[in-house]
Amino acid sequence: GFRVSSPEQGEEWYRAGIANGGTGVEDPPGIRDRGERGKMFLAYLRDPDGNKLCALRKMGN
Repeated sequence: GFRVSSPEQGEEWYRAGIANGGTGVEDPPGIRDRGERGKMFLAYLRDPDGNKLCALRKMGN
């Protein structure tokens, strides 16, 4: 995945991907509780070639 500096940057990345032919996959972008790994911002999309991409940011517990 691609590390982003903030959830806002991850949202921008996601919107740019959608605007350029990508499609959203899995849950909408947002902060998720990953159990022992803590909270993470995750955003998944597929590019026009079908590759699955992810933007992520580890958040504080």
